[in-house]
Amino acid sequence: MQVGEMIESSHFRLYDAMSAIEIMDPKMDSGYNNSEDITLEKAEETGIVSSNLANEDLVAIMDQLLMYYLLWMEGHTIIQTCFCCLYLQDPARLLKPMPAFGAFVDAFLASCRRARDAVIRAGVFDDEDFLPTMFGTDLEMCVFSSDPKEVQKRLAAERSSLKKTGGAAAEAVADRLEFMGEYMLALVDLLDAGPVKVKGSDGKLASSRLASAADRLTNCLRLLERMEQSSVGSASSEALRCFDPSINRKLLVPGPPRTVEPIQDPKVVFGMWTSHVHEMTLCTSLHQRQMSEMLQGCVTFKDQPNILPRSVAQICVSEPGLARRLMLESMEQHLFPVEALQHCKKIAEPFVARCESLFLHLLKLAHSNDSRRFRRLAHVFADFNELQHEAWQLDEVLKTTFGANLRHARPCWVWIMEHCLQSMIDKLLLGFQLELYDEAELHMIYWYVDYLHGLRIYNLNELCYAKEQSQSAAGKRKPASAQRKDQAPGPRAVNKPRNPPAALLLLEATQSAVRGLFRLLAFCLSQGLLRSPPASEDGLAQRFVLRFRSLEHFRLPHLPSYQDFELSAITAQAPVEGRSVLAAAQTSFLEAAQLLERVGAASKDGESRCDRRLPDDAKSLKKVVVANLLVVTQLLRSWDDGEELRGKKQVNVETLHHPSLVSLQVVPFKSKSRE
Repeated sequence: MQVGEMIESSHFRLYDAMSAIEIMDPKMDSGYNNSEDITLEKAEETGIVSSNLANEDLVAIMDQLLMYYLLWMEGHTIIQTCFCCLYLQDPARLLKPMPAFGAFVDAFLASCRRARDAVIRAGVFDDEDFLPTMFGTDLEMCVFSSDPKEVQKRLAAERSSLKKTGGAAAEAVADRLEFMGEYMLALVDLLDAGPVKVKGSDGKLASSRLASAADRLTNCLRLLERMEQSSVGSASSEALRCFDPSINRKLLVPGPPRTVEPIQDPKVVFGMWTSHVHEMTLCTSLHQRQMSEMLQGCVTFKDQPNILPRSVAQICVSEPGLARRLMLESMEQHLFPVEALQHCKKIAEPFVARCESLFLHLLKLAHSNDSRRFRRLAHVFADFNELQHEAWQLDEVLKTTFGANLRHARPCWVWIMEHCLQSMIDKLLLGFQLELYDEAELHMIYWYVDYLHGLRIYNLNELCYAKEQSQSAAGKRKPASAQRKDQAPGPRAVNKPRNPPAALLLLEATQSAVRGLFRLLAFCLSQGLLRSPPASEDGLAQRFVLRFRSLEHFRLPHLPSYQDFELSAITAQAPVEGRSVLAAAQTSFLEAAQLLERVGAASKDGESRCDRRLPDDAKSLKKVVVANLLVVTQLLRSWDDGEELRGKKQVNVETLHHPSLVSLQVVPFKSKSRE
């Protein structure tokens, strides 16, 4: 037969041809080279598994196990990561002649058990996060003992023995034994801490277990630095022959071979471990955080944390009473009178109970991965809408009960509105991290986010102004008639605080940056500087419905429509308005830069419990503003020089400095054929 010809037969269909496999192709023939799979007997015969390992080899094997542990927590199967170590196939027999290695493996397996139990207990994982299936392996096995206390005693004894031996390699092994023991006991303390009660207003740890976990994790960070130094040049290809995933291939379903590429660079591995331990350390102080921080996922150290810190955080915030306490503190910050729980108990308690149920769900979403959070956030706005109506009714009762003593006219309504708007913004901005948006619709997303930011800023300005008024007028209270006039509905000027907090200034700076991005992207789209296909631009009306349909379940003061967006976009994209649009974008970015300077000053003044991530957020936003100001300057110069932009230049759009705010870069035009 010639290439391209096909056999035609009444018993041979096209489906059969597509289902056929190529014999002896490793990617298609799952049975190919099955005879080459390693077995424990073969490993012992060939000397791959030894009963006497040098300390240098122990260091390499321990580091490899630590690396595979992280890969397991990243979503790979346990039999292709941790259990690809041949010594774990029969640890009781193979490791008793090597007590130091046996003690390490006991602590390692105890940590694996605790980690798996925590992930399953929290229930915030998806298939891409974690595979809890054990594939028939026994995680309960041990070399000497499975009790963490007994394991720690043996680790201490082995460390003492190694110190007597002396030498750099023995010291490196001792560091790894200490690290594994500290990490194991930190997991035990974190997961068995129990309810936490805060002493006073300073938020000191009242749980000795959480304090112990924090100390142990701090010690782990110190040990990681020493381990990284001793790991350089320690990896021996001969020693690492004991890691062979083929020994467990029979436990996987038939199909193409699934491979897990190990991380070769020790610096990368220990960098991942450092980030992981920092995230676990953040879990020890969750009860000191505010509700707003918790809803943003406050266990993030650098990148998105893996499943274990998120699971531990979820277990901590699920403790009875913690969510209610955080919620009441948040309501009190929005000037809700706590006395209302006594004086208006009949209506206040049911409202608080329903809010607690919703916020427990939001906290669980905060510890889920980005894709699940994006999907599930679409379903919370109907619940927020119901609570908004209940909040309005509760505010009416508060007015009747407290009268002139009520510091804000609508504390519950503003509180619900604030958290709903924040959830809307989070959902829209998560699309950037998940890379869901085309370049042609970026300006549409930023246009909607600008509107939502404006609503938040309006409400928070009123709230901060009311706080300042209540503090300054503690001894000079306004007459009741004046307060009723302030609280009367209807259009009026926005009340702004004299000394806005840093968080509010950062929000205003973010809105200015978002508005500048809308104008800049709209200009680039009108000038053909973005590489977006025509179909994306033609389908913006359908995309508008797709992106914002879920937000319509909550009643906003004004529901933005596609016609509203189109009117704004047409104005920004008009050919005669090109330079004025660029100038307006430049003005927006300059306003953002000025506000960021004020954020720094306000942060130095400090607040008692300000968001700990605020300085980092301000730095990343400043990088976005500077990068885009440079682009605006380049485009303005080209425009003033009469240079043709279309077909001569193009703009690259990337999230270089911020997870959801893009940075543009002007580059020479490249046709698709040249690419």
